[in-house]
Amino acid sequence: MTFELQAEKPLRKDIRRIVRKQLDNALEQLAGEHEGSRDEVVHETRLCLKKVRAVLRLVRPVIGAKTYRAENTCFRDAARPLTEVRDARILIETLDNLIKHFQDHIAGRAFGAVRSALEDNFRAVSQRVLEEDQAFTGVAEVVRQARERVKSWAEVPHRWSAIGQGLEDCYRRTCAALHEAADDPTMERLHEWRKQAKYLRYQLEILRPLWPERLEELAREADQMGTLLGDDHDLAVLRQRLLEAEDRFGDQGSRVVLLALIDRRRSELEREALLLGGRFFEDRPRKFTGPLKGYWKTWRAQTAPA
Repeated sequence: MTFELQAEKPLRKDIRRIVRKQLDNALEQLAGEHEGSRDEVVHETRLCLKKVRAVLRLVRPVIGAKTYRAENTCFRDAARPLTEVRDARILIETLDNLIKHFQDHIAGRAFGAVRSALEDNFRAVSQRVLEEDQAFTGVAEVVRQARERVKSWAEVPHRWSAIGQGLEDCYRRTCAALHEAADDPTMERLHEWRKQAKYLRYQLEILRPLWPERLEELAREADQMGTLLGDDHDLAVLRQRLLEAEDRFGDQGSRVVLLALIDRRRSELEREALLLGGRFFEDRPRKFTGPLKGYWKTWRAQTAPA
């Protein structure tokens, strides 16, 4: 697997390999080498950049705050125009999934005007971002420049603490975001919890070889947590759109029904995410990462690094 540690490599080289592979994958997508749809290019490129940002968080304690902030901001800003396209596209899927979920409760109701408005918005955003602004070209240039800088910031010492502290910090931040969202489940707090859960999931995937059975299970649970919160966020954005531009989204009766369904579905998703999060974060950060140090030493001892 390309997105996980390899026992035979020193940590310094391994982190560089993982990051560069993700950046190369992004460049291949942006160059059209996979000949996929533009939606696929947007999705895969954003995924690669998210994974790189997860690596940055994993090694943040050893690369320093200044380097971390500069590189994290670079990748965040590079993905921003693609995120705008993704958000416009996902609103259509969110509406379809909402209607499908409640199809037994809304028999006979049609929401064609709402869907048509979302499709028009998606086409307009895609035209502006991908064609007029040529976002793929701009993102590719940023990624190429960032790839050249990897060696300068990925000087990671070959010891557990070089990544163990970053994992512990990410676990702590995700747990804190959960508690803040549970106390006051605003759209912003739930979204922050989701972002942190995604970073934690990718870090667990990187570390999977240390303890495959357990870390695969944890990565799946973190992924499920992120998916629930992501669906909730997409519904929240759809709700905002319905309220902000009422004249574009059909008749008032249809909007009232959709808003009620959104609120009901969000309650279901948030309740499920909180239950999962409560189980996932039973341990304190130090207790969560503590056993991994021993597994790291055993795993590394199997093949001495070159």
